Amino acid sequence: MSSAQEALTPQDLISRALENNLGLEVSRLDAAIKEDNLRGEWGRFAPSIGVEIGTDRLFKQLNAQDLSSSSAFNPLDPEYNHENYYARGKLGGRLPFGSTYELSGGSGRLESTYTRRASAYYDPEYTSNVKLTVTQPLLRNFGLKVNLAPIRLAKAELEVARFETRSAIETVVARVLLATYETHFSIRNLEVKQESIDLAKALLEENKKRVEAGRMSPINVTQAEARVAEAEAELIEATAFFKQRQNQLQELTQENYVLNAADYVLADVEGALPNVPGRVDHDALASVMLEKNPDYLAAMKAAENEGIRVVYSKNQRYPEINLLMSVGTSGLNDDWRGSVSDFENREDVDWSVGLAFNMALDNRAAKSRHLASKKREQQALLKVKQSEVQLLGALDNAIYQLEAGIKRRDLIEQSVELAREALKAEERRLENGKATNYEVLNQQRELSVSRTQGLAAEVEVQKAWIQLLLLQGELSEVLGYDFSFAEKGEAE
Repeated sequence: MSSAQEALTPQDLISRALENNLGLEVSRLDAAIKEDNLRGEWGRFAPSIGVEIGTDRLFKQLNAQDLSSSSAFNPLDPEYNHENYYARGKLGGRLPFGSTYELSGGSGRLESTYTRRASAYYDPEYTSNVKLTVTQPLLRNFGLKVNLAPIRLAKAELEVARFETRSAIETVVARVLLATYETHFSIRNLEVKQESIDLAKALLEENKKRVEAGRMSPINVTQAEARVAEAEAELIEATAFFKQRQNQLQELTQENYVLNAADYVLADVEGALPNVPGRVDHDALASVMLEKNPDYLAAMKAAENEGIRVVYSKNQRYPEINLLMSVGTSGLNDDWRGSVSDFENREDVDWSVGLAFNMALDNRAAKSRHLASKKREQQALLKVKQSEVQLLGALDNAIYQLEAGIKRRDLIEQSVELAREALKAEERRLENGKATNYEVLNQQRELSVSRTQGLAAEVEVQKAWIQLLLLQGELSEVLGYDFSFAEKGEAE
């Protein structure tokens, strides 16, 4: 891949991870699903419209009771029939206070045994009607808190998903950054191991010359050869670590893994992060962490969710008392237009008002759900506290690791310089016949180990610094990224 040969900065690798990492895509989709759920919950207050058009025909043989109950029927022709054509429409929905409403209207054309009578006013009959019906809960399902609870829950779940997505993003950024530092370390460590091989080979050549000159025993050549082999084995081990870090970077930053892919070429990692502070304030860092850490904020929002469920389940324990209201009018004539115009002939509108009461004789189901919701709320609050304790413990450890890492790095830097000076001294003593070959070889080994430890100590400092920023929820911020979410649930 030609792009793999470009010198990539940590920001380049982070950008690739944000675009290609499959785990992040899963988290983003989870937030998008929660956003769809929220829009769906708002749909419960969307009005609905219905239309019904049809006809019905009836042919009924009348019994003795039917014939005796009305003089409209001819005993010699004991049959009733009608043919009815109708059209009905309605518009209804629910309001946030729990009210349900339905505005309905319809018209029909009826031709029947009744309309064909000589005394009938109209044949056929055309009827029209309009009616508004409202049902208002007064106890159960009353109020904004109860009726908006599903929306508030969906919104809170969306916020939890967004916090979890941000946490996943921050974690991937931290892993990419750490893998970049480790890869940079592995590259420099390869140079250290190659220089160690060069030193061992140089000593081997010098020893061969000394043996040829009769100034040294052949065993010293064998020892030098053993040191060359040892240094080459160290290079093989360092190369394996380098390949592991390269593979990790590919896993984090590529959508498809390519076997035996070309190695990433890294630009200098210096300046990728702000300088490690010389002194840290525990209380200030803890305050920032509890304000910004996405995992903690997600736990807080989850506890808020359970509080919403408690309010809803408490309301569901109450009996149903509903206020029923309706108002409407109707018209009758020998054509449809006339039936509508007949509305004006009504002296008053039709209306009704009433109360409907319904209560479960055994309300243990609703009570049990309420008790369970209170326990889940308590459980969620305990999880918040648990998260706080764990995060403070992790913060304390990260601060300790950072401070200890800085001290260890400084000490190892001194030991590297001392090992380098000691090697030069032993080489001079060997040249003057005052030191053995073994002492020089051992000092070469010590220098190689010290330099590797120095590189590893620097990585450990950066690792602790990254972990500290990750715990605070500030890692992306200090890198110049904004992972806040817009209304549509997408990262800005």
